[in-house]
Formats: sequence, structure tokens, C-alpha cells
Amino acid sequence: MAESVVQFIIQKLTDFLTQEASLLLGVDERLRSLRDKLEWMHALLKDVDGKRKENERIKRWVDQIRDVAYDAEDVIDFYILNIEKQQRETGAGFMGSIRSSARSIKDIPTIHDVSKKIGDIERRLNEISSNRSEYGIDNVPASGEASSSSNQSQRCRERRAPIVEEADVVGVEDETATLVGRLIEGDVRRAVISITGMGGIGKTTLAKKVYNNIHVKNSFDFHAWVYVSREYQVRELLQSIINCFTWLSRDEMERTPEEVLCLRLSKYLERKRYLVVIDDIWTREAWHGLVTAFPEKLNGSRVLLTTRNEDIARYADARSTPHKTRFLNENESWELFCKKALLANPVPECPPNLEKLGREIVEKCGGLPLAISVLGGVLSRREQSVNDWEKVLRSMEWWLNESEDGISGMLALSYHDLPSYLTPCFLYFGAFPEDSEISVAQLISLWIAEGFVQRRGEEEMEDVADDYLDELINRSMIQVAKRKSNGKAENCRIHDLLRDLSISKAKEERFLSVYGNKASTSRITARRLAITTSHGISKYISRNRSTLHLRSFLHFSRESAMLEIPQLKILCGAFKLLRVMDLRYIYLSSLPDEIGYLIHLRYLSLMETYLESLPSTISRLSNLQTLDLRDTRIYVLPDDIWKMEELRHLLLPYGCRISDHTPLHRLSNLQTLSRVEAGSWIEDGLERLTNLRELGIAGNLKISLFHSVCKLVRLRSLLLSEGRGCLIPAFASFSYHLHLYKMELSGRLEKLPELHEFPPNLTELCLKMSELKQDSMGILEKLPNLRILRLLWKAYMGNEMVCSVGGFPMLNVLNIHMGEMEEWRVEEGAMPNLRCLEIEDCKRLKMLPDGLQHVTTLQELKLVDMPEEFKSRVREEGEDWFKIRHIPSLICMQIV
Repeated sequence: MAESVVQFIIQKLTDFLTQEASLLLGVDERLRSLRDKLEWMHALLKDVDGKRKENERIKRWVDQIRDVAYDAEDVIDFYILNIEKQQRETGAGFMGSIRSSARSIKDIPTIHDVSKKIGDIERRLNEISSNRSEYGIDNVPASGEASSSSNQSQRCRERRAPIVEEADVVGVEDETATLVGRLIEGDVRRAVISITGMGGIGKTTLAKKVYNNIHVKNSFDFHAWVYVSREYQVRELLQSIINCFTWLSRDEMERTPEEVLCLRLSKYLERKRYLVVIDDIWTREAWHGLVTAFPEKLNGSRVLLTTRNEDIARYADARSTPHKTRFLNENESWELFCKKALLANPVPECPPNLEKLGREIVEKCGGLPLAISVLGGVLSRREQSVNDWEKVLRSMEWWLNESEDGISGMLALSYHDLPSYLTPCFLYFGAFPEDSEISVAQLISLWIAEGFVQRRGEEEMEDVADDYLDELINRSMIQVAKRKSNGKAENCRIHDLLRDLSISKAKEERFLSVYGNKASTSRITARRLAITTSHGISKYISRNRSTLHLRSFLHFSRESAMLEIPQLKILCGAFKLLRVMDLRYIYLSSLPDEIGYLIHLRYLSLMETYLESLPSTISRLSNLQTLDLRDTRIYVLPDDIWKMEELRHLLLPYGCRISDHTPLHRLSNLQTLSRVEAGSWIEDGLERLTNLRELGIAGNLKISLFHSVCKLVRLRSLLLSEGRGCLIPAFASFSYHLHLYKMELSGRLEKLPELHEFPPNLTELCLKMSELKQDSMGILEKLPNLRILRLLWKAYMGNEMVCSVGGFPMLNVLNIHMGEMEEWRVEEGAMPNLRCLEIEDCKRLKMLPDGLQHVTTLQELKLVDMPEEFKSRVREEGEDWFKIRHIPSLICMQIV
């Protein structure tokens, strides 16, 4: 970790010297000297940083270097802050302030002060260097060795192995069969079936296998899954279940008393045979807060719990024997290990010369799936050589001897095996609430704002960060929770044991402090603060007025909380060096002008704060990269938004307006511009925003828009909405948009584009209010890579639709909401990969096409607001008959 901190400071010094050195007089030489000393220390750290786990003296020496690097960063950031202050006082620009300083050093103490502080830091570095032998650090790596280490790190970054899904599980078939039987057979009473076992043994994996079983899906009318975790809120758990049958806004949830939500859920469930999975429950209180929502009707309903605590399982249902998850046997352990460790092999088969070592490694994992997965992840990044595998085996033996239990030692080994560029990225996961799904886009923006992502040639930082995440996934340290239609991870999550490890290590490194339900009165010494509960947030802010070293303030709790202007002023004044401020889910009456003083800020999220306006001083945030205003009530951006030239991601509430003739084209780094109102800014230079990857525009879509969009060849996602039902102009070809995988078009279309006009790699398409007259399937079914298709309200106004032989070769998901359609024909050989079909409000459609019986991949069918004739037939014949007759492969059917 110290190595990555020093590397970050070196890069910061290099950037600063490159931009401003000629105006810093004598200070530039001091800064160059400081950078040179840090570079020398960095080379030394490459050799010793990994050894500190074995030597307490080395650990103290490395920690001293880290602390000095932190202090050097503070000196630089405070210098920039003081220059900005002079700018405000004199009215000069930033460069003008420095030139003014250069003319009269005696009149401005800033440069004298920074020079003295740099001198102090250099003296400390000299002392640390001279004390190497005292700490047992005598051997400095030769430059060739350092270079070799760097090259090895680069090779690791460039080697991209295929991502293995966490769903690749082994050894649960017998347990799955046992639990399936207990769920669908036995007592007619509402029973609670519990899965118990230690952390990492695979309770959640087993529960998912059971939950998705075809016989289980067919046996219950209603299914829901909810994660609990240690920092649960009953209101949020209830909302998660309620949202499975109806959607409630945050406002509705906050206004509705908890007991009313409980009653509402209970009344819905009493008419159903339901299955609800409550994953990772820790306390009796958590169960007590939910149990009244589950009516005890004699219809065979079930609640499936996973917990580490068998007492909780017996408390939830004393008449039901908990199922104890078993360890993997030798063969199962070996199969899982090969899947994780041999990603680069076309077939995960262990080379004969490595099998003996591999089996020794597996034996030490004791049949624990998480341990096998993370150790396999460690080896997946190593060369397949006896030497590398022997090193891992020796490290395992050391960690097993040092740790109180085997699993913590093996997880620690996987952490210490991370290359320096991945260490802060992994530690950052500790900031997010336990068991939460983390948006990959948000995570990557945070990593970049924090400075974790290293430059790699001409690549965009987002692409480098994406590779970082892929590597953590391949190492089995992070799981994919949801994927986009193009195969990339959309949401991810971290196992709670690995999250505990990240929090523990982050605390040791002064990297991150996390506050949950237990309020703390201790002073924060870490560089980052994450709050996963709103308990005492105002008191915390007022209590920590002098926390000047803090770089990140993250709030992730959905609990009701409010910050008034006085607290926000304290926040802006106490945390002057913030790079990241995430205030999502906090009710804010307004933002103070002092927000503009946070000139180091690179990431600002105000999502779901219900703000109605931004102060004009927001435009002073010249380093801001991400501004997230989604689900606020801000409908007009400040006129000077274009001054924030470092902006990369501008996320807006739907229909937010940009003032006419705003020179938005000056935001040349912009990659995301979402849900903005169309206006004259389009003609004034949209086509010059050539780095745009995601674009969403609503309103009057003129022909000039499409002329501009066609030049944005880096686009990956395009959302266009003509909200007033006006005609969307015919647009030119997208054949050169090789990266564009997702399109949403809402508004009338004269006709669909020709096949050759669509993006060649389109995987997701949504049409709404298109009012197409001809059968659109004739063109759409020929899109070779289309995986998701949504034809929503008034997308197609014809009465017949045909899916031809060989049509939609890659389609996985089809959503149809077209009230005019009377007949739908599916020919044999169409949609050979369809998995999920949702049909809504097709009032004139009398029955599903017989051709669906040939779609052998179809697993899920959801029917919403279907004709009474259809519902009557299903009621008369029975759902089982319907599934067998029309879709034999169907696993889950839902009629709403």
C-alpha cells in the first residue's frame, strides 16, 4: 500500500512541476529534489513493502515513508489552496496569482512557508533512509531489478483472462436436492428453512442454486430475495420485497410508516404461495422486524434463511431443523480450484508437473469454497511454473501459522499478492455498505477521482480502470452481480469476509475509516471517511472541524437524514482538501456558496438529495470530473458550467436544461452527458464533444442533432426521447459507430433505419412511441448481435408480427408492450437463444404463438395485463398445462 501512495505523490509532483515550475522560483528545485528522493524510496519499497508482513521493524519503516508521502501531498494541496485564496482576494486568475507571488516573494509568505515545509519533509526522508540498517533493510534493489519488477507489473496488466462467473459452482447437487424437497414438500404451514455454516462455506451460493431450481420456480406464485447484512434497516428490507410486485418511490417509502409497509406486504402475500429468501441474517432482532410480514397461511409458503448463527435459525422456526452446509470433498475442491486457477487454459485441466503442488494447495484450503476461489485467483495471475506455485504454497504455510483461523490467513495472502496498483482499488470496497450492489460506472469514476488509476499510454483512464476491475474479478476477490448486454460488468459486489479484510487493512494504512450503526467519538486519522448510516452525521461534522487531511467524504446510507446550511458550511470549511464528496440520499435544502472553495474536488454526487438549484460558485470547481445530479430537482444548470473543463461525467435529472448558447463544447473531456434537454447548445458544438461515450437527450430532436451525433464515433450508449410525441427526424447511418452497443429511441419514427444504418455491434435496443406501421421485425431480426429488445408502448401499430426462421440469432431478452398487435407468428428456428420473454398490455393478442414451443432456451415468461380470454383459458386448463403445451422449457411463469 505504501508503494502505491508514494507512486501517486510522485505523479502529482511531476504534473505540478510540468505545469507550474517556471513560475515557482526556488521552490521548483526543492520540489524536484523531493520528487527524486521519493522516487528512490519508491524503488526501495518495491523490494520491501511485501516483506513487512513478516517483520514488524520493516512495517514501521514502511509506515514512516507512507506518512511522509501523505504529508508531502498535504503541502502541495495546501499550497494550491492558498494560491486559489489569493485569486479570490485579488481577482486575478490562478496564473496571475502565481506571477504576482513571483514578483514579490517577501510580501506573500506562501512560497516561504512551502519551502520550509518541503525542507522538513526532505530531512525526515534523509533520516528514514539513514535508518535502513537499523530496521534491517540493507539491500537496495539494483536498477535492473526495479525495472524488471515494473515490467512484470505491466505484463500482469496486459494479460487479460476471461472472467469466470461466481455461478461456476461445484459440489452442491446433493444439498440442492435435499433443500428443494424441503421447500416444495412437507408441511402445509408456512415454514422457515435455514441454511447455516461458517463464512465462506457457500451458503449464499447454495441458496441461489435452490432459488433458481426449476421445480422451486414452478411451485411458488411469488419469489423474492433480500440481503440483510449486519447494518440492516427493516424499512429497506421491506421495500426490497415490496418492489418485487409494485414499485414505490423513495418519497412514498419515507412517508409510509414501517408497520403499514409490513401490513401491505402481508396482505399481498396472504393470497400467494410465496418463497422469500433472507440472505445473511445476523440477529434475532432482524428476523423479529420482518416476521410479521410473512402470513402463516396453510398453503405451503416458505422463508429460506442463510445465517452463520444456528441459534437464529432455531429462533426463526423451532420446528425446522437447520441445514448445515458441508465442506467440499477432495474431488469437488480440485474441480473448483482448476476452474479458478487455470483461467488461461481453454480447458481448466492442470498440467501434470503442477498437479502435486496444486493438490497440496487445495488440501490446505480444507474444502472451504471461498478459500479455494481466492487461492485459485492468486495463481490465475501467476505463471504456470513450479517455481511460482511453490512460492504460493510457502506463503500459504506462513499465513496459516500466523492467522487465528485458516480462512483469514488465506484471504490475507490474496490481499498481499495484489500488485500495488490494485491495492487501493480493493481497499476502496470497504467503503460501500455490506452486501450492497455497487455500480461499476460509479466505482470507476471514484477510483479515477481518487488518483488510483495509472496512466497507460493513450488509453482512456476508464478503460484502464475497467481492466483493474476485471483483474480483481479474475482473482475471485470481487463478484459480478449484473452484466450489461455487451458482456461488461454493470454491478459488482464483495463477499463480506473480504469486505472485513479490506476495512481492517484500510484502517491499518490510514487509508479509510468506516462508520456504521455504532457512532464513534474518536478522531479520524484516515484519508477517507465512509458513513454507511445516517446516525449522528450532523454531530460528526460539527465535531470534526479540523479534519484537514481528509480527502474523501462518502455517505451511502438510505436512512432519512438532513444537512442544513450551517453543517454544509462546516463540511466545506473543515474538509478543504476533499477530492471526493458523495452526499447521496441526504436531504439538502440548498448548497452554500462555500462549495466553490473545494478546488481539489474531483467527484461530487448529490443524487437523490432533492436539491432545487446549484450556486453559481459551483463553476469554480475547475478540477471536477464527475457531477452526479440524478433524481434532484435541478432543472437548469448554471450558465458557467462550461468553465469546469475537466468534467468527464455529467449526470443530470431528466429534462435538465442548459442555457442557450452555452459553449458546452469546451468540455472536451466529457464522456457522459445524460438526460439533458435539447437546445441551441447542440448546434453550438455538440459534434466537438468527440470523447462522449454516453449521451441522453430529451425534447425537440432536430435534424441537426443527428448530424452531430453521427460524428461522435466513440459513443457506447445513446438515449433519445421526443417527449411530446413529435416526429423524430430520419437520421443518417451509424455504421461507423463500432462501440455503440445500446440505443433507446422514444418518439415517432417515419420508418426504422435500414439494416446497414444500425450500429454493427448493437446488443440492446429499446423503441417506445415509435408508431411504426410496417412489421419492424423484418429488419430487427437481422441484427446479428442483438441480445435485448424492448418494444414498448406504441412502438408498433400493426396487427401482425412475424419472427422468421433464423431471426434474432443472439436475442436473450424480448419485452413486448404493443396494444394493436392481434397475431404473432414465430417460425421454427427463430430466436434460438431467447431466455426471457415479457408481454404486457397486448389486449388484442388472444394466445401466445405455438412456435414458442420450439424455443428450447426460454426459461422465464412474464405476462402483464393480458386479455381476459387468455387468462380464462389459463385458469381453466392450469398453468402446468400452459407451460407444457406452449413452452416446455419454461422454468418461471408470472401472470400479473
